[in-house]
Amino acid sequence: MEKQEVRIVSEASEAEMPVRSLFTRQTGQALITLGTLFKHVPPFNESIDKSTGDTLISIGKKLKGK
Repeated sequence: MEKQEVRIVSEASEAEMPVRSLFTRQTGQALITLGTLFKHVPPFNESIDKSTGDTLISIGKKLKGK
């Protein structure tokens, strides 16, 4: 019985990995887009510090894997 429980958990973990990877890449892309928006679109870049956009882009690139 215990072996079945461990096996079910490991199968769930293996199935979860592609979803987690996809979510991480999409989150990275969203942060890059938001950072670019903050840096280059006038209503945003006037009220938000440039370093905020740079930070979001940097984090997004790390999450996206580039």
